Amino acid sequence: MVFCNNCGEVVDKEAKFCQNCGNETSDMSDIQDMNENKSDQKLKKKSPATAAAINLIIAGLGFVYIKEYAKAILSFVFVVIVAIISGYGSILALLLVILWTYSETTKYNKKLA
Repeated sequence: MVFCNNCGEVVDKEAKFCQNCGNETSDMSDIQDMNENKSDQKLKKKSPATAAAINLIIAGLGFVYIKEYAKAILSFVFVVIVAIISGYGSILALLLVILWTYSETTKYNKKLA
């Protein structure tokens, strides 16, 4: 399906101009090609090591890398609470989040295969 970039009307692929507004078809994009490009971007595997290492910047940020936003918030809050309760315990909590992120990224990649 081809849509006019000017008015959004559906246009025949062989048409040279939009029947609705007269825009040239060379300026129009194929919605199917755009969807294929988007799906290719979504299906890229993520590096577990990168996801784990990103947690060193901010706890839970590795989950944002694999688009697991609820887990990102949960792990961030977990590390902050542990840091408030016991200062050195936050290092252990961060290590747990790093291992969890690594594991979840590996699972994420297996789903794509």
